[in-house]
Amino acid sequence: MSWAKSNTFRKSIFQILGVLIVSAAKADAGFWLILKEREMERRTLAVNALTTVRSEVGSTAVERLTPSIAVLAEELVSRMFGTCSTGTLANIQEALLQAAGAELRDAQLQNAGDRSSSDVDDG
Repeated sequence: MSWAKSNTFRKSIFQILGVLIVSAAKADAGFWLILKEREMERRTLAVNALTTVRSEVGSTAVERLTPSIAVLAEELVSRMFGTCSTGTLANIQEALLQAAGAELRDAQLQNAGDRSSSDVDDG
């Protein structure tokens, strides 16, 4: 098998695993809620990125988000597969955040659509 085919195969396997892991995360309602909260917090921090928010003890807001996305991803993967490499965990974190972000965007669009349809005068 050539390097290109091997690399394409490896990417396909990671995509399938990503879908599997995101599905497992969504199946655990409490876990998925925490993950969506982290994504919302990450968005808020990104909006306020020009100003570093510090607490009284001196840590940045990002450092105070517990459990962190890294901890959540590692917990989920260890429940499913055991341990994995740091690089793989980073990819899993990104897949989880993208899925949570997509769900949050869909909910925002749905809410915006509901508000605009309720503004229509039926009479």
